[in-house]
Amino acid sequence: MWFISIVRVLLLLPAGLVRGKDVVNFCKCSCGQNSTIIELTKFALSHLPHASEPIDVDTLAPNVCMNCTRLLCGTAEPQLCDGAAVDDEIVPLCFQRDSLQDELIVAGFLLLVVGLLLWTAVRSHVKPVAGRLWNQYGYTTI
Repeated sequence: MWFISIVRVLLLLPAGLVRGKDVVNFCKCSCGQNSTIIELTKFALSHLPHASEPIDVDTLAPNVCMNCTRLLCGTAEPQLCDGAAVDDEIVPLCFQRDSLQDELIVAGFLLLVVGLLLWTAVRSHVKPVAGRLWNQYGYTTI
């Protein structure tokens, strides 16, 4: 009975390790040819190096992408539209990066594909050696 419990824990352990972490949201601010990317976390918004005035992180909207506005872009990067045409205006775009879970799934898939390709490449060399070892120790195939 304890064997089944151990097997169950070993099968469920990877699922617990692959829990998704928080997705990081970013705001891309574009004005003509100039653009900048701002991380939309409270810490990053409170420590903007080029901000014309401090951003009060307590007044941020609960939906993270609602904070990606022209006002935020203009406050975070006051020189963003320097050198741009008069008709250009700030265009904010909210996007997010993948979570750790997505990265692990893609990495696992790539490892599987590379492993299968390697096995295909060396299979013709491994089978004769394995056959000799089986015959040497008296194992026969049925």
